[in-house]
Amino acid sequence: MKTKKIIVSGLIAGIVAFIVGSLLYMNPLVSGVYAQYSNYPCSKPMDVFGGLINWLFLMLIGGVVSAVFMAFLYAFTEKGIDIKPAWKKGLLFGFLLFLVNKLPTSYYSWLMYTYPNVLNVIETFNGLIGGLVGGVTLAVVYAKLK
Repeated sequence: MKTKKIIVSGLIAGIVAFIVGSLLYMNPLVSGVYAQYSNYPCSKPMDVFGGLINWLFLMLIGGVVSAVFMAFLYAFTEKGIDIKPAWKKGLLFGFLLFLVNKLPTSYYSWLMYTYPNVLNVIETFNGLIGGLVGGVTLAVVYAKLK
């Protein structure tokens, strides 16, 4: 196993997914929907973390750590995904992660909590996009590194 290759792939995929996620969540349409629910009991103000910059930093760190774990999983499974080129393999990997991670999380959030449905739908959609982008980035970088 090439640990350095895995970690570098995960770091890059995590940073790219963070940027894409930030664009998805901070666009005026989505941020406007979230603003409507800022006083909802499920919302945690960013001030709890010391403001926007600290919150974004924590989001970045969490996403990068998660992406490195996904890169380890990818390293164990990528030979079993018999698809070429790497971006297609990554697209499938990202979609599978969405199916086993984000989709069930969204379902259980809907089932068990009073979380607003519109926010759950936005987060499910954004989770799909983030998973696909992260999977493609991870697979392409992993394939290019020696």
